[in-house]
Amino acid sequence: MYIKEVNITGFRSYREVTSIDSFSPKHNVIVGRNGSGKSNFFFAIQFVLSDEFSHLRSEQRMGVLHEGTGPRINTA
Repeated sequence: MYIKEVNITGFRSYREVTSIDSFSPKHNVIVGRNGSGKSNFFFAIQFVLSDEFSHLRSEQRMGVLHEGTGPRINTA
């Protein structure tokens, strides 16, 4: 099994739609400057694939939504 595509919207540092669909079925490398969202990218994948977040209360879940300037994001 491998990931073919990742779409992130409104999750932590990813406010706008971010789509990545150029994954290899073998090896992939994620690189970027400090603060560019590498850790949040992996956290988004973990959030979707893991059941460890299913027990979070509503206010805890709101903590993973994008926080920044502009209109408030209520879903991710």
